[in-house]
Parts: sequence; C-alpha cells; structure tokens
Amino acid sequence: MEKIAIFGGTFNPVHIGHRHILDAALQAVALDRVFVVPTRIPPHKQAHSLCSGDDRAEMCRLAFADLKNIEVSDYELNNEGKSYSFYTVQHFKDLYPDAELYFIMGSDMLLSFHEWFRYRDILELTNIISISREDELGREELERYIAEYGLPEEKIVISDAKPIELSSTQLRERLAEGLDCENYLAPAVLEYINSKNLYSNEEKELMPDKKKYSEYKEFIKNNLSKKRYNHSLNVADAALKLADRYDGDKEKAYLAGLLHDVCKELPPEEQLALAKQSDLDVSEIELTAVPLFHAVAGSVFIQQRFGITDPEIIRAIRYHTVACGDMDKLSKIIYIADLISEDRDYKDVKKMRKVAEQGLDKAMLEALRFSITDSVVKGNTIPACTLEAYNDLIKAEKAGSK
Repeated sequence: MEKIAIFGGTFNPVHIGHRHILDAALQAVALDRVFVVPTRIPPHKQAHSLCSGDDRAEMCRLAFADLKNIEVSDYELNNEGKSYSFYTVQHFKDLYPDAELYFIMGSDMLLSFHEWFRYRDILELTNIISISREDELGREELERYIAEYGLPEEKIVISDAKPIELSSTQLRERLAEGLDCENYLAPAVLEYINSKNLYSNEEKELMPDKKKYSEYKEFIKNNLSKKRYNHSLNVADAALKLADRYDGDKEKAYLAGLLHDVCKELPPEEQLALAKQSDLDVSEIELTAVPLFHAVAGSVFIQQRFGITDPEIIRAIRYHTVACGDMDKLSKIIYIADLISEDRDYKDVKKMRKVAEQGLDKAMLEALRFSITDSVVKGNTIPACTLEAYNDLIKAEKAGSK
C-alpha cells in the first residue's frame, strides 16, 4: 500500500526547521510521496505579514527541490476562507482512496490537536507523524497528552529527532532588519526572497508612534530600577504583540503593559495604603501578602498620578498578578505578557511562550495551573479571584470539548 503524507503550514517563509521536520518524518516512516501544502489562512493563529500564496508555494518548491517524490500542492491556496486540515485530509483521501495517509506536524501542534476542527474525523482518515519542535516537548509529555485525550496510540508516530528551535516570525524580523539569514534558509529560498524584496517592509514596531508614552516612560525610568524599567518595556512590547495576534486594543495593551509594575518598588506601606483605596474588590489575602500589594496599588496610582480612568486598563493592571473571574481580553493579555516578556528566563518560559501562540485561554489555564500548584506546594494562601479565574477557564474548556 502506498504511503502518502501531507505536510501543511504557512511556510512564511519556509526555513531549515521545516526541512528538519520533513527529513525526520521521512526517517520515521517509509513514505512514498509527500504533499507540501501551503495554507491560505491558518485557522489556529493569525498570520502576520503573510506573503502571497504564489510566493510561499514557490519558496516551498525551492526548499524541497532536491528531495524525490515531494510535491507542492495549491489545494488550500485555491480555497476561500480558513484552511481546516479536515477538508485537506478528506481531499487527499478522495484522490488516493487506497493509500495510507499520514499528516506531519510539529509536537507543539499535536499538544493542541484536540482543539482542531473535527480532529477525531481526521484520525479516522489519516495517521499522524509528530516531530519535536523544542526540547521541552519530549516523548513522555506527548504520550501523556495522547492518553489524556484518548487518542489512538497506534495512529500516532512520535519521532525522537533532535529539535531545531526556529520560527518564521523570528526570520521575518531578521529579514526586516537586514540581518544575515544564510544559516536559516535554503540558498535558493534566500535568493528568491531577496530578488522579490519580500519581508523587507515588515514593520519592526507594530505601533511605531510611541512618543505619546514618553511621560509614562520617563516616570517609570526615574522611579524604578533599571531591571524593572526594562521589564516594563518588555511587557509592553509583549502585550502589543499579543493584542495584535488576538485582535485586542493595541493602544491599551501597550499602556497597561508599560505601567503594570509602576508601584512595584514603592515601600510596602505606601503600596498598601494605595491598595486600600481601590474601588475594586480586594480580598483580605491580598491585603496581607506584600507581593500582591503592587498590582492593586498600581491600578489606583495610575488614576491619581496620570488621570487614567479607562476601566479596562485599570482592571488589567489590578489583576495582572492574581487574575480574576470573568476576565476580559486586555486583562488576559497583560497577565500573559508579564509571564512571557523577553527578559523572563525561568525554567518553562519557552513552553509558556509557545502556549501563548496557541490561544489566550490556553495560556491562562497553563499559567494558573502552575501558579496554584506552586502556592499549594509552598503552603501559601490563594486569593478567591485566582480560583474563580481557573474555574471559569476549566468550565469553558469542558464546554468547548463537548
């Protein structure tokens, strides 16, 4: 029986990480043919600075030209709307009814497979070859995920190939800045990009006019340590990118990120005095735990010092440490941005950044699980609003899986 694989992606641009995945899949399974399928509009993420389908398809042809039995398909590019994998798999099953189909994906995508449109129907039609995308996503974690969601083990092949950590987003940024990309792109692909001047006009800043924030930047620069000031700038940038990705208010996200720690280095007694003035509910736990003072205090301070009265910004700063029930989009953005900012270097930060690319709620749930577990292990108290946030997300997850 002929073994045919589907390898989909935005390929914006196609790079050595994609080639590594394809090579690993060919080693894991004796495939007779592979169809590389550039996506028109990806359903699981927003595509930024997306080149034309013709350009991406041509780059794929150039990248894989030396491999036999590799064909670039324009099936998804020719279809209107978002590109759902189920329909792509169904298309190839109709074309090759007697073939054994495989679907190639990175391990990070496998961990969100249960959220895909008609994912169980996909498994009825095809098998999966999962290739690790980062060191943290090893075989044990993937096997736990497969067991948790009751996926058929016999239909999922896990490759142990050593991962290459590289993203198209990083490459677009390097190309936009004119940095050397020879080590990340096939020579023919790089030549094609340069010849057509692709990605060179991509904005390095999603919101370049930041002069209006000079007053706030000057204040936090003069009132926070250099480390905390840099963290604030990084959180603002991370919040901006998340707002752009998830269709949030970029102006509010940047400002809230910039000021989220404005009271972090005030004396504890001053933080507490401000926190007690909050119009929002503040629990006794929050008024007795010094690390929690600054978020509530900051939400009051920005009103008194800067005259900021926007309720979403106030809530985002107030809840950026403890979260809350019925959390709005901006509050989620600031909570996550604070965890994944460029300066963060804790053990699982790479994993957290990956999860943040898969959805705000998914990232919130991952973060709250860690936070609550850590508090229990350390014997710390947990604010009721944190548990409310966790319960809301669990309920939403269960409702979405039905």
